[in-house]
Amino acid sequence: MVKSDVRAGLELPPVTHRVTRNNIVRYGRLVTGFNPLHDDDEFAQELGFEKIVAHGVLHLNYISEMLCCYAGHPNRVKKIYIDFVKAVYPGDVITARGVVREVREEGSAMRIVIDVWSENQDGVRVTDRGTAEIEAGS
Repeated sequence: MVKSDVRAGLELPPVTHRVTRNNIVRYGRLVTGFNPLHDDDEFAQELGFEKIVAHGVLHLNYISEMLCCYAGHPNRVKKIYIDFVKAVYPGDVITARGVVREVREEGSAMRIVIDVWSENQDGVRVTDRGTAEIEAGS
């Protein structure tokens, strides 16, 4: 739940997940159907990747989880914009991070603008230039 001491510069509690081959394949079948980039190492290598690649929306969910946990309810997350900048592979450990950029009153609510990104176990950003907005009652 959003704390009353929210202010610019506040870091949100990060969310970390290990990406597995099984996660990638199962997620793909649930949301997009079959795409060999996410299921076939040889095909992925022909496209210049090391092995199969996680769907961007799979690890975007980690940012969403972080925001929902902080906001206290998914309905309070109003916007998410993100750039996908690096491939995520099976075995990667992805951490979603966020820092409050701005807090402003909008009517009877508080709008919180947060810079968001995710990075792998080496500290390399796999998403970047992200912005999210959450709303909390004042």
